[in-house]
Amino acid sequence: MPFFSVIIPTFNRATILPRALKSIVEQSFSDWELIIVDDGSTDDTRTSIENFLKDNRVKYIVQENQGVCTARNLGSEKAIGNFITFLDSDDYVSDSWLMDFYNEIKTSSADMVRCKSLVNNLPEDNEYILLAGNFTVKRDLFLNAGKYDANLTFGENTELKWRLEASKPKVSNISNCNFFYENDLSNNSDKKKENQIDFTYYILKKHRDLFEKNKRWKQIVYQIAGVNCLQLGRIKEGRSLMWKGYFSNLKHLKSLFRAIKYSVNKA
Repeated sequence: MPFFSVIIPTFNRATILPRALKSIVEQSFSDWELIIVDDGSTDDTRTSIENFLKDNRVKYIVQENQGVCTARNLGSEKAIGNFITFLDSDDYVSDSWLMDFYNEIKTSSADMVRCKSLVNNLPEDNEYILLAGNFTVKRDLFLNAGKYDANLTFGENTELKWRLEASKPKVSNISNCNFFYENDLSNNSDKKKENQIDFTYYILKKHRDLFEKNKRWKQIVYQIAGVNCLQLGRIKEGRSLMWKGYFSNLKHLKSLFRAIKYSVNKA
């Protein structure tokens, strides 16, 4: 049984996927399995990775196109490692990625290890952000938490983080994640902003009890949605969300200044 199961979902990434796979097979830590879940690609994905499939630690699974969350979940169901970790097909890692995780697990006996500093240009509250590639978690903990929510097309890692941490696992952080995240420039598109707003309303309803216990999470979600509404010209809705963010957690005065700033700028 391998110590780590690395799961990479992919869809029509034949040209970039080999870079991610190469970064896994070159790991200094060798006790792993790699599960590639092809989410119904119509390009030359299979052909582009033939050489990697010669390694008996690498498995290739094809499913009908159902989205990244379903692909990750399928990979987790097929995984046999003690810990699982995910990597998107357009990202890659350094050769010490798994070794760093392994050493921290052995040192701290953690159920989950994540990285504090992730990627340039992330929001200031980056301790609240989880990305595929910057954490590893016990497989049983992930499965028992319900896996990824396949209803989500945005924010699925953040929503998963809340459910994982609700069971109060032992979590440890490492400062050097060795993880290289390719920031999609389309993240600033109007469609992405709409998805973020939809995500807010969905999770506020789904996790009502959780947000009542953690006001800081609730505040951040409201404010991100508020900023997106304002940027889309939905001024009244955006202001309302910004102020809800402030009133949801009065301890953080920064949120008050942020709410006032955006209300004035968009007046």
